[in-house]
Formats: sequence, C-alpha cells, structure tokens
Amino acid sequence: MRCGWHPSSSGPEIAKKLTNKVGKNAGKSPSVASLYRALAEAEEAAADDGLPLRPKPVRIRRAGEPLTAEEIDLRERLQAQPHPNTEIQ
Repeated sequence: MRCGWHPSSSGPEIAKKLTNKVGKNAGKSPSVASLYRALAEAEEAAADDGLPLRPKPVRIRRAGEPLTAEEIDLRERLQAQPHPNTEIQ
C-alpha cells in the first residue's frame, strides 16, 4: 500500500488515498476495516520489538527554565555523537 496522509486525517480519508499493489484487489483502495487491521498488526509487531509505539510527548521549555536530568543526559549524548555530514578521516 502507498500512503499520503496527514495526522489529522480519519481512517476513511486515509483508506481512499491508499492503493493495494498486489492481489485480487490490486489498484483499488483497501476497506477501512483492512486499514485498521493493518495498523493494529503493525502496532503489535512494534510492541514485540520492544520499541515505543508512539513518540514520547514533550513539554516546550520557556527561556531560563532549568533542564531536567533526562534532558541534560540527552543533550550530552547528542553532542557526543559525530555530525552525520562530517567526513571520516
């Protein structure tokens, strides 16, 4: 299936934008039930991987607010990583 969706789209709107690539219904849009079944299967598979299903919500800090211990740790880990565009010498 090919997807062109927006986070505020509903299931039926998303299903209309998808196209089955193979099988007896190739070239047609899947049913809404098929879409929800596929999403449920994907979430179940992701849960088996031990990965989070959805991004963690964050709070936007105001200027001058101190960083939490988790934010400090994340900043240090990100700054320690090499920049992806740097060339290895």
